[in-house]
Amino acid sequence: MTLNASSDEFKELVRSRTDLVRLIGESVALHPKGRDFKGLCPFHDDRNPSFTVNPERQTYKCWSCGEGGDCFSFVMKQDSIGFRETLELLAKRASLELPATLRRGPTESKDKPHLYDVLEWAEQEFHHCLLSTAIAERARNYLQSRGFNHSSIAKFKLGFHPESWDWLLQRAKGRFDVELLVRASLAKEREGGNGYYDQFVDRVMFPIHDERGRTVAFGGRILPDSTCKPDAKYLNSSETPVFSKSRVCYALDVARDAIKKTGTALVMEGYADCVKAHQGGILNAVATLGTALTESHVTVLKRLAQKVVLVFDGDRAGMDAAEKAIPRFLAQDVDLRILTVPDGLDPDEYVDQRGGDALLELANEAPEAFEYQLRLLLTRYGKTTVDARQRVLDGMLNLLTLSPGIVDTIKEDLLVGRLPQRLGLPETDVRRRLKQLRAERTAPPARPSERKVSAGNPGDEPQQRVSKQTVDSLQRYANNTEKLECELLQLLFTHPDMIYAVRREIGADDFGHEALREILSLCFDMQDEGIEPTFERLLSRIECPQQKRLVVWVDEHSPHRSIKKTSSESQSAGMESAEEGLRRVIERIKWRRSCQANQASKSLLIERPSETAKLTAETREVLEQAARFHRERTAK
Repeated sequence: MTLNASSDEFKELVRSRTDLVRLIGESVALHPKGRDFKGLCPFHDDRNPSFTVNPERQTYKCWSCGEGGDCFSFVMKQDSIGFRETLELLAKRASLELPATLRRGPTESKDKPHLYDVLEWAEQEFHHCLLSTAIAERARNYLQSRGFNHSSIAKFKLGFHPESWDWLLQRAKGRFDVELLVRASLAKEREGGNGYYDQFVDRVMFPIHDERGRTVAFGGRILPDSTCKPDAKYLNSSETPVFSKSRVCYALDVARDAIKKTGTALVMEGYADCVKAHQGGILNAVATLGTALTESHVTVLKRLAQKVVLVFDGDRAGMDAAEKAIPRFLAQDVDLRILTVPDGLDPDEYVDQRGGDALLELANEAPEAFEYQLRLLLTRYGKTTVDARQRVLDGMLNLLTLSPGIVDTIKEDLLVGRLPQRLGLPETDVRRRLKQLRAERTAPPARPSERKVSAGNPGDEPQQRVSKQTVDSLQRYANNTEKLECELLQLLFTHPDMIYAVRREIGADDFGHEALREILSLCFDMQDEGIEPTFERLLSRIECPQQKRLVVWVDEHSPHRSIKKTSSESQSAGMESAEEGLRRVIERIKWRRSCQANQASKSLLIERPSETAKLTAETREVLEQAARFHRERTAK
C-alpha cells in the first residue's frame, strides 16, 4: 500500500496498524490481567512479571526497570537500531510502503532493513531452486533419504544452493549490490581482493529466522556426494548486524505458540533434529546453532516458558555436553531439565524409530538439571564407601561453586538440602564443605545483589536530548514541583483540546524540569502546526527512546484518565472535573512563577541598594511587583 503522507501522519499510521500486544507477544509470553497484559520484561533479568502492555493506549511499561514506550521504542530497544530503521521495519510489517519523502537515498543501503530484504530474497531463491529445478534433484533425494517430508520442507522453507560458486551472485545482479551480499554473509571476497564467491555451495539450506519470523541467517548442510571439499559438514552464516548465534534459537518463530501453550521448550542441538521433532508432532522444539546453549538463549526462552528441556544425543559426546551445560544455567530462574536420548541415538533417529510421542514422554519425565547430575555421579561412583560419597558430594558442591548467581539464594538452600539424605551425611558437614570449596577459589563469586544488569547497546539511536539519568531521577525522586508539571501533562494527555486553555496562561518556561519542559514544548509545536497533541500522536512524533519512556511513565501514573471534562459531567460522580483540575494546576504554577519573580525582585534590591534609594522606574516596578505578590499571598 503506497501513501502520500507527511512524516508525522505516516508514523501515526504505522503505529495504528501495529498491534503492540501481538508484536511484543512474539518474544514475551503475555497473560491477560484486567484490561492489560503482563509478562517477564525482556530488558532486564525479570523473575516476577513486572512488564505490562496496555492494549488500549498501545504502550508498554516495566514497573521494575522503568522501560516504557510504544511500538517504535520497543523495537529500537530490543533490536538496538535507530528510529529510521524501526519505522521501515514496522511499515513493512504493516504492509505499508514508505512515502517518497521518507525513502532512503542510494548511499543509505547498508542498514538492517536492507539486510532483511536480501536475506528474505535469498531464502526464496534457495527454496524455489529446491522445489522446482532439475539441478536440485540430488538435494531432494538426500532430504528424502533423511526422512524429511514435503510438509516439513515447506514449513521450514528448506532450500538448496547449487554446485556453482557464483549462482547467487549472478541472480542478484541488478537487484542487490555485491557488498550487501557480503554484509549478509551470503558471499565472500576472494583472497587478494580478486572478485567474490558464494558462501554456501552445494548445500541444503536451512533458513534461520528470528523470533518475529524475519530471515536473519542460514545453515547449510553439504551434500554427501559433493566434490566441493568443504571445511565442515554444517556451515552457519557468520554473525551480522541482524544475526547473533548466541541469541537466536532456530525455529522459535514456528514453535512460539506451542511453547506458550505447553509452558515448555525442548532445545535440540541441531536444526535437523529440530525439523524432525516438529515432523513427529513435537511443536515446541527449537535448536541452537552450532554453539552450546547460552544464557542469552535461556533468557529468551524463559520469557515464553517456565520449563526448558535440553535434549542431547545419547552417545558419550552428548552426555559430556549435558554435564557441561548444567553449571551455566543452574542459577537461572527456570525449571531446567536434562534429557539424553537412550540407546545412543540422536533425537531425529529416536523420532524415526519410536515416534514423536515417545520422545515427548521422555521429555516430560526428564530430571531437573541438579538431579540429573546427582544421578550421573551416583552411577559413576556409587555411595557404598566413604570415598565414593566424598566424590559425589564434591562433584555436586563444585557444581554450585561454578554457578555464581546462586550464592545465598533460596534455590541454593533447597538444592543443598537434598544432599544430606541422599548421601547419608549430616547437613552441617555438607554446608561446611561447600564453604571450604568456595574459599579455595581465588575469585569468590558475587552475590546476586552485587551483579549489574547490562544497559544494552543503544545502537544507532538518534541523538538524545534527554539523558537516561535525567529520566531515572525523575521517576524515582520526583518532588512536588515536578509532580505538578506531570499532572498538567497528564490532564493534557486525557483531554488534549485543553491545550488552548493552558497556553493562554502559562508557557514552556514555567516548567522547571528540562525533560518535562521539552514534552510541553512539543505539544505547543504540534498545536502551532494545527495538530491536536493527543497521547498517540505525541508518541509518534517523539523519536528519542528516553522521551518516549518518560511520556509513557507520566501517562501510566495519571489519575485523570477516567475523569470527565466539565463540572456538569463530573458532579454525579462527586469528582473534580478535568477543567477544574487544570485550573487548580495552572493557578499553582502561576503562583510558583510569582514566588520566583518575588525572589528575583528581592535579590535585585539587595544587589543594588543605592538605586533603591533613588526610586528609579525600574526599582518602582520591582517594588510594585513585590507589593502585588504580598497582596496575593495574603488573599490565599
